[in-house]
Order: sequence, then structure tokens, then C-alpha cells
Amino acid sequence: MMRSAQGARRPRRAVVLAAAVLAAVPMTTGTSTALAPAGAGAPATRPGRTAAAGPVGRWALKVSFEGQTYDSTVQFAPGGTAFIVGGGAGSWSRTGEGRFTFRIDEPVWGAQGDYLGRVSVDQRARLTGDTFTSSGISRQYDADDVLVRSVQAHDTGTRS
Repeated sequence: MMRSAQGARRPRRAVVLAAAVLAAVPMTTGTSTALAPAGAGAPATRPGRTAAAGPVGRWALKVSFEGQTYDSTVQFAPGGTAFIVGGGAGSWSRTGEGRFTFRIDEPVWGAQGDYLGRVSVDQRARLTGDTFTSSGISRQYDADDVLVRSVQAHDTGTRS
């Protein structure tokens, strides 16, 4: 789903769909998309553990909420930073063997580059090999940082 090119105000559903759960596609207004070259973003390995032992690396996601499914891409960096490819940043942390959490905030911009608000994604994940599943709440805030809406979301990630 592309960001709306219509006026600065967008319907709530459009804002939620544009950014609610790990931004299905990059922003087209006011943001450039820097994609890593092929082979970049490969999982980092450390002595004594395999690449599949943690979430570090690039992941193709299927994001589901309110009966819809969207594609997205997320990158988990070794130091605990998490990025939505195309916009949004936050952090991730291990919570146990094969488990981690991540939180990513993504700004929502209007067609003229004005700030419309943000979406905060909070997920709890379970990792098995090169796949993870997660669930959590995404919260949409307006430009005054007032909570507008919350949705339950589920992700399935495949290491890419």
C-alpha cells in the first residue's frame, strides 16, 4: 500500500493501513528508501552460535490484522536496533531461548511532508530456525501524540 498523495488529512483507516503494523511498503513522501545491495543484511554470526540462533538479519514479513495481510521487511541489527525497511526504527531484545520482543515507531507523513502522527508497534516473537511468529498491539497516535486507535497484529517472518 502506498502512502496517500491526497491532502494532508487522511482517513483513520488509511493511516493505520499505511503504517500500523510494520509498514507494508516504504513511504513515498518525504522519505527516500535505501535498500541494501544483494547479500547485505545477512545474519551476523558469532563464535559458538549459528546465524539461526537469533533474529539478527533481514526478514520478509506477512503482517496480519483486521482480516487483512500485508508484506513488509524488517532488519534486526546485532546491537538491538530494529528497522522497518523504508521507514521506522526501534529496538529488539532477547527474552529467552528462541524468544524476543521488538518495538518500532514509524512516523506518518502527509503528502506535503507534514507530520500526521506515528504508529508504535509492540510484538512478542518466537523464533524457530529461519522463521518467527509474533503477536502484539500496534497503536496509532495523531500529530499531538494522542492515541487514536489500537489493533491486535500477528506477523510471520522468514529470514531473507
